[in-house]
Amino acid sequence: MKLKLGLGKPDSPSEGFFSLNIRSMILILPAIFMGHYLDELVEKMNIKNKTQSVLFQTFLNILIIYILHKISSAYTKEFQVSLAGLFFSALFFGMQTNYIHDLKNLLPQL
Repeated sequence: MKLKLGLGKPDSPSEGFFSLNIRSMILILPAIFMGHYLDELVEKMNIKNKTQSVLFQTFLNILIIYILHKISSAYTKEFQVSLAGLFFSALFFGMQTNYIHDLKNLLPQL
């Protein structure tokens, strides 16, 4: 039995449990690594101004998503059309704890 990953295809009721899990893992692992190391990079830069830190990290997030979109449109279509794609977005931004912390501190000031 050949397993098809089906990147870029929406979830269907006939999709198997293992197929969905493999597709999810293909998206989860890069999200964890990219989110964590992007967060670490910005933390090591030690930007004192929270506004500049949030803007810089937002720019880096957009840049990473843009690069992914240019490299593989099938990979980025997965973000929009499947349950597995939701995991990428949730973990990519969820792993950036400094970004979330800085946003929480910055928003009450606005």
